[in-house]
Amino acid sequence: MAKTKVQTPFDMMNGMAPESVRENMEKMMSFAGEFTALSRDGITAATESARVSAKGAQELNSKAMAYMQEAMTTGVEATKTVSAAKSIQEAMELQADFAKGAFDTYMKQCGEFASLYAAMFKDAAEPLNAHASQVVEKLQFVK
Repeated sequence: MAKTKVQTPFDMMNGMAPESVRENMEKMMSFAGEFTALSRDGITAATESARVSAKGAQELNSKAMAYMQEAMTTGVEATKTVSAAKSIQEAMELQADFAKGAFDTYMKQCGEFASLYAAMFKDAAEPLNAHASQVVEKLQFVK
């Protein structure tokens, strides 16, 4: 049984014209440079995304703390008001009003948080999406 010789990369290069080898090497070096630039740009995009995320998280935290402080203050005031009621009927009405107001405020706050989260994720994804588009564009021309 005869053995078939497997061509190595060196065997393939020996069969190519020197101009073709030089051209392919130049293309490969150019691609390596492009890839290095894309990697650097990827790190920059990830850093910017993390910065935007941290800023958004800080804003969300501030809003959450403000809401919690307001809710605690409102709760203490409601407790004082309900405890000063002259009858059980009046206390029940005051408690119902407080609960309705607290629920309305909570729902409004949830809507604001949802909007903030959506804006934060959109802004944080923007540099990553731009970089991904750049990578796709560059890779389309590699042949």
